[in-house]
Amino acid sequence: MTDSPDTDRQEQLVLYGYVVQWSMLVIPPMFIASLIYSLLLRKRVTHFEIRTHATWQLATCLMILALLGAAALLFVVAMSGVNTDAPLSVLATFVLMGGSVLFVPWLFYRLIFGNVKLSRQEPMQSVLL
Repeated sequence: MTDSPDTDRQEQLVLYGYVVQWSMLVIPPMFIASLIYSLLLRKRVTHFEIRTHATWQLATCLMILALLGAAALLFVVAMSGVNTDAPLSVLATFVLMGGSVLFVPWLFYRLIFGNVKLSRQEPMQSVLL
């Protein structure tokens, strides 16, 4: 990346975005702050390599939002009705439990990978993984 005051400022803003996302692990409601910050950050960052990190952060927030919606739906399906031995209820329970176990490692991957790439001043390649 080119070292200019504007580029350094944008890189600092993206770093603050990662800090806000790391705080989600300790304070889960910070997810809302992270989503708002990512939306505002994306408008301010213009340098391509740094913008890929802003996109990465926004995609992480949007995936968390989608996962929370799916988890809420699965929770309602798993707990609805009197017959909890119904195949759909059992399947929803196992999917919800498996997703809960895999969520934290996935979030750590997203945060660590993004921070490493930012510290190396490399752009993010994939947004969805």
